[in-house]
Amino acid sequence: MKLSEEYSIKVAALQSAEHQFTVDLSKRIAPDIWLDVLIYFEHNLEQSSAAALYDALFEKGTDFAANVYLNDEDYTFFIDKIRAVLERYAAINPQAWVELGLQHVLCRRHAVEKEKASFYLNRGIDAEVKWARPLYLYYNYLSVLADIDRDTAKAELESLALRGDLYAIAYISHIDVWTEKFEEVFDRIQVLRHAQEKKLLRHYYEALQFYYARKDNKAKRLEILEEGIALTDSRYCRFVLNDIKRADANSSVELERLIPEYHELFEYGMMDAAVQIALIKLQGLSNDNQVKEDFKQPLWYLQKAYDYNNIYAGYRLACLYLYNDTLQDIERGLSLLQLLDQRDDYVEAQVELAEILLEGRFLPRDEKSAFQKFSALAKKNIAYAKLRLGNVIESGYDGIDPDYKVAFAYYQDAAKDKLPQALYQVGRYLKYGIHGEEPDLAAAIPYFEEAATSNNVTALTEMGLASELKAEPDYKLAFDYFSRAADLGYPYAYYLKGIYLENDYHQTGAPQPTAAFATFEAGASMQDLNSIYELARCYRGGIGTEINLDRMIDLYQKAAERNHVQALTDLALCYEYGYGLSKDAFKAQEYIKKAADLGFPYAIYVLGRYYLTGLVKQDVLLGLQLLEEAAQKNVGEALLLLGDYFFFDYDQREEYDKGFDYYTRAEKLGYLTDGLGMCYEFGIGIEAQPAKAFEYYKQAAERGNQEAIYRLGRCLYFGIGVEIDKTAAYSQFIEVAQQGNVYACYFVGLQLLDGEGVPTDLHDGIEWLMKAADADHADAQFKLANCYLMGDGVEENEALALEWFERAADNGHEEAIRLTKKTRK
Repeated sequence: MKLSEEYSIKVAALQSAEHQFTVDLSKRIAPDIWLDVLIYFEHNLEQSSAAALYDALFEKGTDFAANVYLNDEDYTFFIDKIRAVLERYAAINPQAWVELGLQHVLCRRHAVEKEKASFYLNRGIDAEVKWARPLYLYYNYLSVLADIDRDTAKAELESLALRGDLYAIAYISHIDVWTEKFEEVFDRIQVLRHAQEKKLLRHYYEALQFYYARKDNKAKRLEILEEGIALTDSRYCRFVLNDIKRADANSSVELERLIPEYHELFEYGMMDAAVQIALIKLQGLSNDNQVKEDFKQPLWYLQKAYDYNNIYAGYRLACLYLYNDTLQDIERGLSLLQLLDQRDDYVEAQVELAEILLEGRFLPRDEKSAFQKFSALAKKNIAYAKLRLGNVIESGYDGIDPDYKVAFAYYQDAAKDKLPQALYQVGRYLKYGIHGEEPDLAAAIPYFEEAATSNNVTALTEMGLASELKAEPDYKLAFDYFSRAADLGYPYAYYLKGIYLENDYHQTGAPQPTAAFATFEAGASMQDLNSIYELARCYRGGIGTEINLDRMIDLYQKAAERNHVQALTDLALCYEYGYGLSKDAFKAQEYIKKAADLGFPYAIYVLGRYYLTGLVKQDVLLGLQLLEEAAQKNVGEALLLLGDYFFFDYDQREEYDKGFDYYTRAEKLGYLTDGLGMCYEFGIGIEAQPAKAFEYYKQAAERGNQEAIYRLGRCLYFGIGVEIDKTAAYSQFIEVAQQGNVYACYFVGLQLLDGEGVPTDLHDGIEWLMKAADADHADAQFKLANCYLMGDGVEENEALALEWFERAADNGHEEAIRLTKKTRK
């Protein structure tokens, strides 16, 4: 049955006296008899009982529960009837003018008539209803009405409050408690504490609990909420108390227990309660196996809230229709956003539409329109819009080149509102001088620091990096910042944290390779490029895990696909040496060229080496050019290779002296081989200085350079730049002989045969000499020939002696040539 028909039947029953009506007005009117009470009220407007009926029907907020479940047709009848009844009653009781005004804005969206609401509220003002003017100004400040601009409305409200208007004091306190003037609220509202009207006392408790929220005094806030509920039956205090319980809930079960209280508040007309119910129910739908039926209840509550003008509920509905795979209805979602934009001027919807246009998702990409939307929002002083304008202008849009100075200005403007990401951007510009000014880390730090207090992950990371750059670096503090950013889910911070754990930069007492591996693994799971590479390195070296070359290659390839230059380089080297892959010179050159083309200095060196040595195709000039380029970028390996190229005169250029310059430059960068020592020993590029040669050999030997260890042994053996010490020489020779150094094998054999610095051992001496001789060491071959000739350590054998003399002669040994009467080859 239609509500209009039901109403007519009830009216007829009342008029025929068939319907006897009695109701306890001290209790809340139940929804099923609310219509009966309204009919009785309508037919007794001029009776003394009308005031109590009016209070029960409207002042106690029971009308919403009676209409919330009505369909649109019945609701239209319902709201029209209420308005008609109130207009009649207002002629008797002027307070009804205010209620009539409210019934034109606190209703379903399709029934809202702001102009009429203003008209009736002003009738209440003219009739001197004491709360009418303060309420009218407050609603204009909240933009529920649009007759007066917000600043003017607030100024007038403040003026009324200064003149002692209690309702003005209540409403201005609700505003000021969220401003820098909140400290004044406590004293201001004390005048409401002893008010005779329950409505004013409710305002006192509702404002006071917010005051204690600003003071961060939870215990006192809870006390005030409980008192407000007990003394004034404040539904708003009930709502806030339930919200606090929601924030403290530790499980879905605890959240579900809050729903009945929210639902009762919803039936009093509190749309925020409906939104909270929807959010709790949506939170419980976090699994992947959802069907549309699962969303029925949260959608119902959000739709009801939106129907009764809760704009946020409409925004949440739009987002669900756009971004939830189960519910996706793009046309419906976009339509809602556009309605919220055009009708409600809702900032969140305008931002969402701008982002959609900028991204080109759901709508064709339109950078110009997105820019215009963000610009309009910026004019409304929306900090996020200023931030996004900075982002757009920094990147360039709609064919317009980036303008870093203008972008910086927008970031600065957004940062005034303490927007964390804007603070970070200002810090970034200052640190790197992106806007054309000199980099200024000191100026950037306060911005990073403030953004970090809001857990902005990029700012936390920058604070960690800044801690490393202090005059006295604080690596423990840096690690704390990186850890906080990682714990908040910032992928790049996982990489930095992992590096610290692996190397113990923060000095906990020992490296933590297992923890480092797990950290890199977490970062890699979030597709952080650096973490992917580091994880590959862990599998390569067995850092915190077992060596796994297949995983190493797989991760290198993933990183290489995203042009990670070190991964490209490492893949090239794997192909070159056949490590984890089959040798493939062409693949090696392909990958190294990609890294070199991306400007990675070490890759430029490797590519130069490939061309110099002809890995695929020799091109000495191009190789030298690339090596020189890498050398200019301070690649030590390139300097050393260029030094070797000229010192050993690979291409008979006879430019030996250049070797010394390259070796010297490499040494200044911390790269040292035997090359610099040889220059000082033989006077290549500088006057011969044997003592200095010895020192450079020693330094290079201490760094594990095999050739330098061998040459250090020679110095000790022959007394080059140092006193002869053949025992010490032997210890140097044997170390690198065991690593396969042919020259050292010869000297080890020689010393063991002749007992020089070590006890004579003919058997071992012959073995070491044989290793060198087999590797075509001419001196070793000549010595071995003499051993066979004389029977030293081996049985005398002239045939073998002659064979070794001939091999030594073939390798250019002067005396062997004379003995065998051969010419030098």
